[in-house]
Amino acid sequence: MPQTTRAAVILAAGFGSRLNAEEGYKLLAEVGGRPMIDHHLAGLHQLGVAHVVVVTGYAHEGLEDALQKVELPEGMRLHCAFNPNFEGQNGTSVLVGAAALRDAAVPGPFWLTMSDHLFEPVLFDDLRAFDAERPSSWQGALMIDRKLETIFDMPDATKLAMDAGDFAIGKELTRFDAVDAGLFWCDEGFVDALVGARERRGDCSTSDAVRALHAESAFGFWDIGPRLWQDVDTPGARAHAERLIAGWRAHQH
Repeated sequence: MPQTTRAAVILAAGFGSRLNAEEGYKLLAEVGGRPMIDHHLAGLHQLGVAHVVVVTGYAHEGLEDALQKVELPEGMRLHCAFNPNFEGQNGTSVLVGAAALRDAAVPGPFWLTMSDHLFEPVLFDDLRAFDAERPSSWQGALMIDRKLETIFDMPDATKLAMDAGDFAIGKELTRFDAVDAGLFWCDEGFVDALVGARERRGDCSTSDAVRALHAESAFGFWDIGPRLWQDVDTPGARAHAERLIAGWRAHQH
């Protein structure tokens, strides 16, 4: 049985201009009466995560100050790592987060998510089972959603074509079978793939690592099935997320 993944990286380096949150940062934006960081930490705690790195960038001092005051779940540590190249693609922030975990002597794989992604709480119970059963050959994995009719903002979604033989990933795809639901499992090979992409073209994205590892049969996909999630990056998406949370809470009672 694989060892439980005990670390996580949250990417929070971007401008957050589409949401225009009054709180100033997506990670501090209140959704369902709780800031997004609280939703993240609760879910990661369910997964058994003990060490969280938040990668900051634009206006990082204010976010880092606020995160120092966040109440953490028992046994969890959180620290921030600044990405000076925050205007680059998201792979550069992943590399900053991975380096911060190494510097903190936190070995092994890590979960990776984005500051503005909200997930149905029960999904993390499913992910624990996935973490216990993942193949040893995988160097990375991505949570995907095939329920295309439930996607709130399809033009902004990262899409995957997977069923017709030729694999492709990108926002620009016109024919696709699933979307990237914004949560990755990353091992050393995922980080190495990002480094390779950056060496080739001066920048890198998570999609670069997905393509490279998939070509080597070292990448997996986990279909979330009936579970729901939301990318909270516009006021409309935030309102939609509020409705989702209300439904999740109603089912808990």
